[in-house]
Amino acid sequence: MAKIKAVAVDMDGTFLNDQKNYDRDFFKQLLQKMHAQDGHFIVASGNQYARLQDDFKEFYTEIDFVAKNGANLLAKGKEMLVQTIDQKTIQDIIAFQEGIKDSHLTVNGVKSAYMLVYEDPKFLESIFYYCPAHTLLASFNDLPADRFIKINLAVPQELTEQTMANLRKNFGAKVHVTSSGFGDIDIIKRGVNKAQGLELILKQWGLTGDDLAAFGDGGNDIEMLKFAKYSYAMDNATPEVKAVARFKAPSNNDSGVLKALEKLLSK
Repeated sequence: MAKIKAVAVDMDGTFLNDQKNYDRDFFKQLLQKMHAQDGHFIVASGNQYARLQDDFKEFYTEIDFVAKNGANLLAKGKEMLVQTIDQKTIQDIIAFQEGIKDSHLTVNGVKSAYMLVYEDPKFLESIFYYCPAHTLLASFNDLPADRFIKINLAVPQELTEQTMANLRKNFGAKVHVTSSGFGDIDIIKRGVNKAQGLELILKQWGLTGDDLAAFGDGGNDIEMLKFAKYSYAMDNATPEVKAVARFKAPSNNDSGVLKALEKLLSK
């Protein structure tokens, strides 16, 4: 790899197509080529590590993960760092969510994701995909012992911006609030984001953002794209993401990351 030594990819809307899949044979060829050039592949996602591990079940010991938007870092399948939200803040945000009509809340720990047993079945079905390790509770007062790293708050899409503003006003000293699209709001420890997680991962190899190519499509990718010298917005990315990225890749449904990476590796 002539100019870059590491590649970071978001998953949904970026690396994965709309069928939640990717060309595994193509990726295997490129990963082997990256390793031959002393390069590193990093998955930077808001998703649970169990979901990401399943997505890369043939490869997870060969790559690194910035899971839960940077709150859970793993190197070659081994835990590197966990960045938690304190218990009081979690309970305060749970109480805040109870005042938002038609909203849904998931508390994410390292062991499991936790949601309420009486939640909307359609919501639970969608969350179960993203959080294969999950536990249903009668009440969030019953949260078991775990290390809590992220809260996901799903609200009607038209309420996203106002809800995020209220969260920042009330809890901004404790947490970082960002959107992952379609009314989904990610809440993690203040100071934690994909860029911060990537910086920590890269340090183990003596690398910086100047050595990194990053690919994204949504609001929780913006810090990462600003951090990477070689930043790519997917063709299907939001206007905000396209405004901060230096380059454009084909859409997620056209193997955009893999096609752009193939060109990078051939330079």
